[in-house]
Amino acid sequence: MINLIDKDLFKKTEGRLYRHYRNKKEIEKLKSRVVLLWKQKEQIEQDIRTTDVKIDYYQSGVGFGERAQTSSTGTSYAEREIVNAIEKLERELLHKKRKILKLHARIREMEEQIADMDYNISMLSEEYKRFLEWKYGEGKSIDWIATEMYAGARTTAYRKREEIVERIAQWCNIIVDRNC
Repeated sequence: MINLIDKDLFKKTEGRLYRHYRNKKEIEKLKSRVVLLWKQKEQIEQDIRTTDVKIDYYQSGVGFGERAQTSSTGTSYAEREIVNAIEKLERELLHKKRKILKLHARIREMEEQIADMDYNISMLSEEYKRFLEWKYGEGKSIDWIATEMYAGARTTAYRKREEIVERIAQWCNIIVDRNC
């Protein structure tokens, strides 16, 4: 079974595996960012709903003999500032919603990209899945994997890596026009 695929295909398949696990981690990171943005969006909506500003003209420092400054539109400086603050919150809310939508689209796209490889990996034994996770997901060395899984037998670990990559390459080549 060893060396049935050429070096170029082997390297491409390994590259696909590294990219697969990197994308899975990226999806988790993006989902975490969506949760944060969602919480911020909820807080901004709460701030907008609970903004209850009342102007007490008697406590505002304006005496009876003094005149309050108003604009030609009939709104005071305080009212304009309140409106500006709420409009700023609404713009921030819109910005958060757009970010969430873009992240959701990106997550869906990445999940679509990794779906085929996930299927191929699901067909492997638990031993091979663990090997893939350690090697391509966590970046462990073959020596480390050999120690953990094969009592230090490096040749066995290298042989298993070649077997796994060959199987993945064969399955990926069955699926034409897809990035596995």
